[in-house]
Amino acid sequence: MDSGRNCVAGGCSGHMNFRQREEKGSTFICTKKQCRKEVGFRKDTFFEGSHLTIKEIFEFVYYWCNGTCQVDYVLRNFVREDGSSISRQAIVDWRQFCRDVAVSHFQKNPTMIGGEGKTVEIDETVITKRKYNRGRLVNQNYWFFGGVERESGEVFLVHVERRDALTLLPIIQRYIRPGTTIISDLWRAYGGISRLPEGYNHYTVNHSQNFVDPETGAHTNKIESEWQKFKMRHKAEYGTSRTLLVEYVAQYLWKKKFKGADEFYNFWCQVLEDYPLEF
Repeated sequence: MDSGRNCVAGGCSGHMNFRQREEKGSTFICTKKQCRKEVGFRKDTFFEGSHLTIKEIFEFVYYWCNGTCQVDYVLRNFVREDGSSISRQAIVDWRQFCRDVAVSHFQKNPTMIGGEGKTVEIDETVITKRKYNRGRLVNQNYWFFGGVERESGEVFLVHVERRDALTLLPIIQRYIRPGTTIISDLWRAYGGISRLPEGYNHYTVNHSQNFVDPETGAHTNKIESEWQKFKMRHKAEYGTSRTLLVEYVAQYLWKKKFKGADEFYNFWCQVLEDYPLEF
């Protein structure tokens, strides 16, 4: 493979060759005599701006993919040959960089579940975070709305400020395919599901009386189980900042979707989508 890239200088269409320089490290230099622009090896890549080595970044991404990138864990286990450790701030930064890849993936590949002959359970849940405010202990409630397809286990999950019909029904239309059988509890915001133009079949279960509707067999056990997993992940991340709700949800969904032997491979394939190589 040709070890070069296209010149990044404005108006220049020259070819840049890879150079290994002791004083500058790895660089690319334009072969055109009138240009000769030289840029760092990491310029315009996923690695730009980081003081970690490429090897260290790959190792950290491996930790993130297998769910062991909590700050304290990395501080204990990420030890360089000279005995030093990665800084706490670098860990926090790279956790966010990895979450950004997950966010980008779902922006490019919006989740849709259900369809003809499929069943989707929907529900809302709340995560409560306790904090001190002017000497008082107060609770902050973060509401989430989601659905899970019984047949495939695929999930959508979004943070919502309100739980009324004006908020939830458009989300259902966005994430659930037409013709799906939808099962929910009796929350009043769901009352208009059967009248939506997508032709959903809507069944309900009254949780104040039964876990399973005695006539239709409708239940929401699968989505309730999904909420338990989501909250366990939330606790493992030591709580969620309100400003990072989108990123944390994307991380949860990404790891659920790609869990397995190919997580690491899929991560770097998605990095290449955001930072294509121009060789």
